[in-house]
Amino acid sequence: MTIKNKQYYSKTLEKGLIILDLFDRDHQHRGLSEISRLTGINKTSTYRLVNTLVHMGYLRKNVNNKSLRLGPRAFVLGHHFFHGFDILQSVKPIIDKTFFERKISIDSALLHGHSLISLYRREMPNLIYFRLPVIMAELHARAMGKAILAKFDRAELSEILEKIQIQKLTPNTLVDKEEILKDIELTRVRGYSINNEEYVEGLICIGAPLMNFREKSIVGAVSLDFPTSEYSLDSIIRNFPGILTKLASELSETVTSVDI
Repeated sequence: MTIKNKQYYSKTLEKGLIILDLFDRDHQHRGLSEISRLTGINKTSTYRLVNTLVHMGYLRKNVNNKSLRLGPRAFVLGHHFFHGFDILQSVKPIIDKTFFERKISIDSALLHGHSLISLYRREMPNLIYFRLPVIMAELHARAMGKAILAKFDRAELSEILEKIQIQKLTPNTLVDKEEILKDIELTRVRGYSINNEEYVEGLICIGAPLMNFREKSIVGAVSLDFPTSEYSLDSIIRNFPGILTKLASELSETVTSVDI
């Protein structure tokens, strides 16, 4: 990150936020030495910053093993941020309407760099349970990721594929770059993407991008998610692309009107 005016930039605040950013669903506990190592902050400064965050309630220290985890004030702050997020409040009623009318699971996410950040999800009881991460990096294996990749030209797409980590998550996951490029080209032609059990076995998803029409930019994606126990790929392709593209268009109109 380039800081244009360092006179008005607080390095201490930056360090405190970097420490809080180390905690997530997959890393709920951290040790003091681990925090120092991951942040590059010396142990004395780390100790001072951590104890300040503990005192304020943003971190909690285990009295037995001294491990740290997020405290109640971090939860409250996150809750306020999330529910005060303008775009979330804008997309919720649109997704809810389609969810109740069509009785299908719907997922949405915002694009951040080469990752997706989970925005809003409505899940039917028939969908297999899996823990959806807040930050999703596997663009090549997700319907929402593929829908976004299809909006880039081939040169940009090749560059992105060089930077992201391509992993084989299921037997159906495409990992050969030429195969991925062909799949993305098919996505461009048909106007929506398909994830045929490529991220989770037993789950088929179709996705479409969310656009900011005013700025002509990609801001995220939406997907419809189906359990293979109840839906075949053929039935999904036959019945749901129109519903998906209509939903994506409505969400894009809303996104365009919100300053994000």
